[in-house]
Parts: sequence; structure tokens; C-alpha cells
Amino acid sequence: MMGRLIDAGLVLDNLSGRLESMKDYDAVKDVINNMPTAYDPDKVVEQLENERKFWENAYDSNLGKEKARSYEHAIEIVKGGGVNGD
Repeated sequence: MMGRLIDAGLVLDNLSGRLESMKDYDAVKDVINNMPTAYDPDKVVEQLENERKFWENAYDSNLGKEKARSYEHAIEIVKGGGVNGD
């Protein structure tokens, strides 16, 4: 089964009132909140920033600056979350 990223808070909001008891809700909430993070955008941005800095200081300044701009664009995409194509 392929995983996907979801908004855990939204899942919990949608489950609220749909389970038979508050005990069931608390159990599901504990399971969701204890799941490991599948994707950490801050870590991705950090890695892209390191690549951008490397290329910004590359020996071939034109190629380096061009690649640095590409990494900056990728960083903005990651920061934006890519939700609904935004």
C-alpha cells in the first residue's frame, strides 16, 4: 500500500463525534499523534539550502548562479507545501 501525506489535525476533526465513545476517539488520536513524520519540509529546505549555497559559490559562476536560482525556486515550492498545485 502506498502511503500519502495527510493533515492529521483534519483527520481528528473529522473523527470527532463519529466514534462511539470518547475513549475510542482518544485511542485513535493517540495512534495518529504517535505516528512518525513521513515528510519534514524543514529538513528538505535545509538540504536544498545547502545545495543552493554550494552552487552559489561554485567555480563556474554563471552555471553556479543559474543552479542556485533553480534551488531557490525548489525551496519556494517546498515552503509553499505544493497543496492543490500552489
